[in-house]
Amino acid sequence: MKILKTLYILVLAVLVAACGDDTEFRVAGEVQGLGTRTINMLYVADGSVRSVSTAAIDGKFDLRGNSEGYTVVELFVGAKGNVPLARMLAKNGETLHCKLDIEDPSKNEIKGNKPSEQWSTFVRENAAVLNDGTPGMVNSLVTKYVESHTDNIVSSLLMLTSYNSVNNESRADSLFAVIAPAARPAKLVDDYRLLLSYNNSAALNAKVRSFTLYSLGDSVERYSPYKSSYSMLYFTDGTQRTDTIVRQIQRPYDNYSRKRFRVVEVSFAPDSAAWKRASTDSLGWTRVWAPGGVAHSSFDALNIPRIPFYILTDSTGAQVYRGSALRQAIDSLDSRIKKLTK
Repeated sequence: MKILKTLYILVLAVLVAACGDDTEFRVAGEVQGLGTRTINMLYVADGSVRSVSTAAIDGKFDLRGNSEGYTVVELFVGAKGNVPLARMLAKNGETLHCKLDIEDPSKNEIKGNKPSEQWSTFVRENAAVLNDGTPGMVNSLVTKYVESHTDNIVSSLLMLTSYNSVNNESRADSLFAVIAPAARPAKLVDDYRLLLSYNNSAALNAKVRSFTLYSLGDSVERYSPYKSSYSMLYFTDGTQRTDTIVRQIQRPYDNYSRKRFRVVEVSFAPDSAAWKRASTDSLGWTRVWAPGGVAHSSFDALNIPRIPFYILTDSTGAQVYRGSALRQAIDSLDSRIKKLTK
């Protein structure tokens, strides 16, 4: 009888552990290449952004959160507001097991609930397009998935996190509308938009720091914002450049002295060889390569959301323009320099 009672208690304990604590959710696992560093978790619950941090020991971490309904959870290494190391969906009672790679997030594996597993698989299988494709290529990929998975919450997650709606708001709204209401819960959507606003605010307030990167000609560029009244950081995938972009940047670059204005073209090419192959043309401004792309430590806090992207900074490193509209960046530059010369 005692043996049966003991077995019953053990089985009950296993079931409780498997089901999880319904007052919290758990995100645990290992980050390859992380070592012993702080890992941050952000999510929204009860209308506010929640932040939880822990020290990962040899890459292993264990985080707890509290959300009665599904919420998007983002994991970060380093400053809050940078590019997420991983995203998943979680709610109380669930344990998500993560196998992550800080050098190559496309290898991330997440298990613990079906939406997170499907989302992780999609991101892993389509990493080439999601990481290096043009906005149009990414949108086509997401559109194809959404139209064939209208009753799957992963469609909403991809629309919220991967679809580029800049200058494409009408199409984005129409595509979102084809998703079944049950697969796009209003609270989940509103909560993620609050989280996105929080991250964008952090990125907007982040200052552009001095950095040292490889530049063309096998030399090193040491950039500091204080060297010019204004600087434009032009972020590109490093594999192609349109003549339209070059012509627009060339005009202010030629018209203003380097004391007033300088340009730094930052390449997120997958490797230096690809960058050099695409940079054989002769341009006057500085061109550098950032290993690791948007996750590079010099730019992670800036949360670069897409390519191409432009940041105009003043001599203190404060961002006075950030976005994808080059014309607006140049208009802002012209008006500010005009005030300096009055």
